[in-house]
Amino acid sequence: MRIAILHEMLVKLGGAEKVVEELCRIFPDADLYTLIYDEKKVGSVFPKTKIHPQVFSLTTQKVYSLFKNQRFCLPFMPRSVESLDFSKYDVIIASSSGFAHGAITKPETRCIVYYHAPARYLWDWTNEYRTDIGWKKGIKGYILNKLFLRLRIWDYIASKRSDIHLANSQNTKARIQKYFRTESQILYPPVDTERFAKDIQTPPSPYLRGKGLGGGGKYYIILSALTEFKRIDIAISAFNTLQIPLLIIGEGNKRSELESISHKNIHFAGAQYGDELVSLVQESLGLIFPGEEDFGIVPIEVMAAGKPVFALGKGGLRETVIPGKTGDFFFEADGSDFIEHFTSFHEKNKSGWFDPKDCQKQAEKFSAKTFAETMRKLVAGDI
Repeated sequence: MRIAILHEMLVKLGGAEKVVEELCRIFPDADLYTLIYDEKKVGSVFPKTKIHPQVFSLTTQKVYSLFKNQRFCLPFMPRSVESLDFSKYDVIIASSSGFAHGAITKPETRCIVYYHAPARYLWDWTNEYRTDIGWKKGIKGYILNKLFLRLRIWDYIASKRSDIHLANSQNTKARIQKYFRTESQILYPPVDTERFAKDIQTPPSPYLRGKGLGGGGKYYIILSALTEFKRIDIAISAFNTLQIPLLIIGEGNKRSELESISHKNIHFAGAQYGDELVSLVQESLGLIFPGEEDFGIVPIEVMAAGKPVFALGKGGLRETVIPGKTGDFFFEADGSDFIEHFTSFHEKNKSGWFDPKDCQKQAEKFSAKTFAETMRKLVAGDI
């Protein structure tokens, strides 16, 4: 059986890419496709030799190679995904957050789409996206509106091409139904819970000592891409007032702006990997998660380390975090009730309210084993 795995963009190592990594582990002989590939950013996990040669002749790849900005590739994504030749494959697994579900296959080819989300910038986060790139008004706003109208029509049509629709959460399932008028089945993403639960036998991170944070649960963490959608600014505003140490792990185009509004109790560690990242998580007081996600792998990884989560009580985290047991929520998207609810959470956290074993037990529900078993059955046609 010939299998192809397709993922829109391999330009960062985030939650969606962890799913692709697991798919490659489950099906090691599968060919890997993408519309945009950046070896410097993802080559350690997805080496260039693993990427199918078709990728490097795509318009999207050529545009990205020239500008190093995936946003410039947006108008060319539908044409590029439709130009990929999957005629020799028995099964296509598309990992989609916007365009991979548009792959064109023969009738006899089994096409499975795993939705991380319908493209949020085309649907419910359009206004945030326009603000993020500064194309909200004037001629730029007009151009973007025309482009998005065309892409929404394509997006809806493309959603009808696959045989099996999988949603990564109840939240994503509801959005697939709303925007595509299509039923889907839920398959939670694979989470490497063992990695964050293991005793790595290392001292506190050198980064902590260098910044004077120390270990032993003196700081909270944010582990996220630093973009407009993640709403890191909400947490920064609150922690500026609270003056509790906060360590922000990750990179993104908003880093400089976020650093400029942060007080001295807030530190930026950049991207961290391996045991260094696990150490930073295990030494923390817990995770702060101020944005809305359709699922959210990071909170589960942090719970696997025995740490509680304080998050916006919307989206996929309502399915994964148990309030009062493995974390707590605030509820206003603008963060107006953040400090009120966090103060209560922090007091409970310091008193030992959140049992690390409860956090780890909850995280184990989302282990990679269930994901792998289900995907193998779907590919084989057993379910």
